[in-house]
Parts: sequence; C-alpha cells; structure tokens
Amino acid sequence: MTTLLRKLRALTAVALIGAAAFAAAPAQAQTVVRFGHVDGEGDLLANPYWTFTEVFGSIVRTQTNGRYEVQVFPSGQLGDLESLLEQNVKGSLQIVGGLNAGHVGAYAPAAQVLEMPYTFPTTEVAREVLDGPFGKKLADTIAEQSGVRILSYLPSAFRNFSNSVRPIKTPQDMVGLKIRTQQVPIHIKMVELLGASPTPIAWAELYSALQTGVVDGQENAPYTMLLANLQQVQKYYTLDHHLINMPLITINEDFYKSLTDDDRAIFDYASREATFAMLGIIAAKESQDLKVIANAGVEIYQPTPAEFQMFVDKVQLPIADVLAEQVGRELVTDLQAAVKAAQE
Repeated sequence: MTTLLRKLRALTAVALIGAAAFAAAPAQAQTVVRFGHVDGEGDLLANPYWTFTEVFGSIVRTQTNGRYEVQVFPSGQLGDLESLLEQNVKGSLQIVGGLNAGHVGAYAPAAQVLEMPYTFPTTEVAREVLDGPFGKKLADTIAEQSGVRILSYLPSAFRNFSNSVRPIKTPQDMVGLKIRTQQVPIHIKMVELLGASPTPIAWAELYSALQTGVVDGQENAPYTMLLANLQQVQKYYTLDHHLINMPLITINEDFYKSLTDDDRAIFDYASREATFAMLGIIAAKESQDLKVIANAGVEIYQPTPAEFQMFVDKVQLPIADVLAEQVGRELVTDLQAAVKAAQE
C-alpha cells in the first residue's frame, strides 16, 4: 500500500471515529444537511464518494459542535443526477455530488466552458486552475445564473474512449461507431466531430446497452468504468484523454449564504479536506485500475503524440467556437490563459 493511500485511509478513519464519538454524545439541536449522489458507499477504494461524504460530514459535525448533521443519500436514492440537480436548485436538497459541468450547464451556461475537450494536460494543472482565481470567478458566475454554487471541483482522472469493435488509434477508427454519451450537447458534438454516432443513454442502462450492442462504446475514466464493470463488455480502451473527469460538489446558494461566516468557513474547509481524500484515493489507484481493466481482457492503447494531435485538431477549435457563442469568447480565453499560466 502506498504512503498516500495509508494517509488517506487514516484520514477517513479519523472521520469515522469522529462520527462514532458524536453518535455517543448527548443530543443537540441540529440542522440536517441533505447530501445526495448516485454512487455506492461503504468501501474506501471502490466508492470514492463514500470517502468524500464521510470526511466532509465528520468535519462539519465536529467543528460546528453538532449543530449541523450531514445526512447522506447514496446510490440514487433521491433520483438520477438530473433530478438531484433540480432538487439542489430548488433547495430541497442542500448538497449534490457527482454532477458534471454539462448537467449544471442546463441552468448555468457558463459551466459548459469546463467541457472544452483537450484543455487540461494533467489533473494537477486542472486543480491549480480551478482552485485559483478562474475557478472562484466561475463558481460565483454559476451561482448567480443557477442558484447552486460549486463547493468542490473534482478533476479526478481523464475520460477515454472504449469500444467492442476495433482499436481506436486515430479519429478515422471512430467512423461508424455508436458511442454512448451523456445528454450533454458538447459531448455529443465532440463525438460527431470525431466521426462516430453519439447515442445518449442513461448511466443505469449503459452496461446493458453495451452488452446487447445497442451501442459499441462509451467514454469514461478508468475508475468509473470499474464502478459499473464496463470492462466486462468492452474490448478496447484508448487513452486519448479527451476530457478531464470533473465531477462537482454543488451546494444550494441560498443555503450557503444563510450560513454564518464562521460556519461557511467550516463547510469550505470540510470540502477541501474531503476533496483531498477523494482525489488522492483515485490518483493512488489509477494504475491499479488500468491493470484490472487489462486483466479483464481489454486491450489498452496509448496514442502517439502525432495520433493524439489528430484528435485535438478534429475537435478543439470547432468546440471552442461553439462554446464562445454560448458562454462568450472572454470566458473561453480566460480558461485557456489560466491553463497556460499554470503550466509555466
């Protein structure tokens, strides 16, 4: 076990000990904070959101002396991601985990800038950009447009294409393939530009759709593939890194503003610590995830620099132009400038 993974296990253990201590403490007046997501819980390595909610909930509980209690609803108990976002906007659900920028973009167009393909060269650059002035300004804009605020950006890993027909080495290999996408316009446009046929399918139906040939392939990060056992129904996986997998933790803006300055600082701190725990676990086990995928019989291909550039040339500028029309050229260029600065 790596040193990082030991530290992350310890951090989560502290969260659980804190939870147990408060379970035994005298009852206090509490405000219940409802937190919904669609992934499982109870396993530090298999379900990263469990790590996030345990660390976040424990810190909020302990540092507010039990005045706030985070009640978690995992595994889609309160609905799919679209439904969770709607509840988050209305305020009946205070916090949601696992939304992507495409979901939030339905309420806040500015969020779509995060869906520009081949923008972030590494997850480290993405974290620096989103933890800095650009990410703060974008969170403020999204809160104004939608009524939900990004509490944490989670640039966790890169999304890649998989399929069951043939290896994908260049965009030409994608021509004619049916690729599952989320119901996100920019994702759909990206797949079209690469020559494949985008087919929006709900996450819960994806395994069956791949198994029965309704679609040939899909695009997700390694850990996400394993969450749904997609390695069982795919033959080829190309590490093209077209999008950074960036789930978001969002909080209802009215609820966030209702917190005192001290309590808001506690929520912010809890989110930062939980983000460290979740992203650390995903990073520490990514090579292991790829081994699991390969051992399941999936052929993994790493494009050469020249092949990678073919993908970039097909989609980056056309989608930047589409985004500029939707969110404004200034926001697109600000993101590009922040990425460039983070690499210097």
